[in-house]
Order: sequence, then structure tokens, then C-alpha cells
Amino acid sequence: MVDLGIFSIRSFTRGSIIALLYFLGMTSIWVLVALYLQDGTGKSALQAGLVGVPSAIMAALASGWAGRNVPRYGHRIIIGGLVLALVGVSSSIAVVLLQAGGHVSEWWLLLTPAFVGTARGAVISPNRALALEEVPLAYAGSSGAVMQTGQRIGTSIGIAVITSVAFATLAVSSWPVAMATSFGVILLVVLVALAVAVKDQRERR
Repeated sequence: MVDLGIFSIRSFTRGSIIALLYFLGMTSIWVLVALYLQDGTGKSALQAGLVGVPSAIMAALASGWAGRNVPRYGHRIIIGGLVLALVGVSSSIAVVLLQAGGHVSEWWLLLTPAFVGTARGAVISPNRALALEEVPLAYAGSSGAVMQTGQRIGTSIGIAVITSVAFATLAVSSWPVAMATSFGVILLVVLVALAVAVKDQRERR
């Protein structure tokens, strides 16, 4: 069903890896945030869900901007998006740890995941467009399906593994430590995706 020769196109292969890694790491964030707010801080499901609203708004705005500007800026948009993802995850770790010490409110999580939403808008669609840029038109449909499959695989593995890390840590510690540990795993995954994106940009030059 799929001509594996498409993986000889380096830009497609690297774009597929970036997509897989991004979904492997970032899709677990909302599961963890919801669990932390409800089980860790006693918030309701509605309150936990509202935390994702600013992120959704920023994702919509960023995706529109990125779609218009990807022909001009290319991989710099993806790299910038991955950097914003690192900022969002790192600042969320800081909020959780500071909240545990009584220094800030957990409602700061309304702000920090907004960076994650911006990253989503700047990474997913531009990465797909650039990954398929050099794929022959006859294989564009199957190549896009391969990328979508990779995203679903990354999502499934990421949620399973990263939430397992959180609950394994929670068994011996607290929710703030569990969040920091699992978010640390997400940071490592995004750093690998960033390295692949930088390499792709350099080779395209």
C-alpha cells in the first residue's frame, strides 16, 4: 500500500520523525495537567478543562500565521515552535513546584500552556507542508497518511509511557514531583525533535 522508497527523501523522513516525536511528547501534557489539577489540587473537571482554553486560542492564532508565512520562513517556524514548547513545559514545571511551596497559584497554568498552544500551531501544519514538499505528487496522499499514522503511534506510546512515569513517581512521592518528572521526559523528547529540525534546516540550505 505504501512505497517505502518515500523514506529515501530525507526531508520527508526527518519531517515524519519530528511529527512522531512531537506527538509522543506533547499530547501527554493535557492528560497530566487534568490529573494534577483534579487529584493534586482538588479542582473540578470543568476548572481543569478551562485551563486549556488559552492554549487552544493561541494554537488557532499561531496556525493561521504559520500557514501564511511558512513559504517565507520555512523551518525557522518549526524550530521557533519547538523552542516555545520547551518554554511552555519548563515554565509549567516551575509553576507546579512553586505552587507546592505556596509561592504561586496553580492558576498560573492558564498562562504557561499557552506557549504549548502556540507551539502546536507553529509546528504541526508547517512541518507537514515542508515534509511533503519534495515528495512526488503521485505519492503525496500515501505519504501524508504515513505521517498521520506516525502521529497516532507517537500519541499512543507517549500517553502510555509518560503517564506511567508520572504514576510510578506518584507512588513514592507527591503530585508536584510526579509532574516535574514526567514533564522532564517531555522536555527530552522535544529536545530530540528540535535537534532533528535544526539538522533538516541546515541540510536544506
